Amino acid sequence: MTRRERAYNRKVQELIDRVGKLNDREVKKVLAMLENARKDIAAAVATTEWKVYFIPQLKEAISRAIDGFKQQYMAGQADALSNTWNAGIDMIDSPLQYAGIALSAPEISRTALEIMQGYSADLIDGLSADALKKINSEITLGIMGEKPLFDVIKAIGANMKDKSVITGIAHRAEVIARTEMGRVNSYSRQARMEALKGHTDPPLNMWKKWISSGKAHARETHSVLNGLSVRTDDDFPGGIPYPHAPGLSAADVVNCG
Repeated sequence: MTRRERAYNRKVQELIDRVGKLNDREVKKVLAMLENARKDIAAAVATTEWKVYFIPQLKEAISRAIDGFKQQYMAGQADALSNTWNAGIDMIDSPLQYAGIALSAPEISRTALEIMQGYSADLIDGLSADALKKINSEITLGIMGEKPLFDVIKAIGANMKDKSVITGIAHRAEVIARTEMGRVNSYSRQARMEALKGHTDPPLNMWKKWISSGKAHARETHSVLNGLSVRTDDDFPGGIPYPHAPGLSAADVVNCG
């Protein structure tokens, strides 16, 4: 391996690690937002008198808490996706420049990023609507006498560890964050590679390599691709253009590292 190749590989690994840390930070932020909403909901349930005529104001308080979570999550996710998009471009440009390759390609269009940000917002909206529906269902069961107050609070989420509505929402929120950030990062990498054709000095015959995340339970169909290289325009075996590519099934995309 040449000195230039070693420099390139070192920079690639550094940027992969950086993106992984970015994903972890964003997930922590989302879970912290949800924990704040959970506390607000638990407080509203615990302090509202358990009578029918107080239920509308209780549901209004819960709705405000969930809506606050949704708005924060949407705003944070939009920023995170933008940062992940830029990181994807950097994952192509920086190693090449670090290895002494000059680049002259124009910037890639951000239209796809805006579309993916909108799609992510739709997922978050659906997640929040489901959470509100499930929480209101527990409240209804409680007021009808089918569940005592303690059991209602536990079912909604007395904490973030026990099985509850909130922990289920937390899992889905993390899946959305990681999957959509991965989608945006992969798309921008591929788009940047394509844009660089004919715009490097010296000219490059560009290939792409599949690098496994190293997860304990990686998909077998993905694990077998680890280390495999194909031309930029070609698909990996199995008809996969690149990780998280549009048109791939949820089984290929969700939580892919």
